[in-house]
Amino acid sequence: MSYLLQYARRPRLIATRSTRARVDENIRLNRPGLYGDAYVRVFVEDTTARRRRHDRALRLTLRIADCDNTINLEFSLDSPELRENSLFKIDTLLASLHRFRTALAAEAELAGQHDHSLRRGGAR
Repeated sequence: MSYLLQYARRPRLIATRSTRARVDENIRLNRPGLYGDAYVRVFVEDTTARRRRHDRALRLTLRIADCDNTINLEFSLDSPELRENSLFKIDTLLASLHRFRTALAAEAELAGQHDHSLRRGGAR
């Protein structure tokens, strides 16, 4: 069993003093066995323990990547206007993703029906 130790991963420490996080995730977007390194990286620093709010910039990350391209969305909490805009931006993105998912599911259903009809006797 000791040979397995070379493959063991060290646990990621989120709650350290310098890297306290409200969310810290790196999520693969493709199912296991499918191609591509698509992922979503999200990080929001937890500043609860900071003595002063503006000691250094708040760490916020929203990165979305497919096999070839990466986008980084910027968010700011530096002013009331920027805070409101950051929340508006993520709400708009979520709403768009929900609409996209609904449309994709409808098209997936049609594709499944098409596949089924082809197996039953071909296109007519």
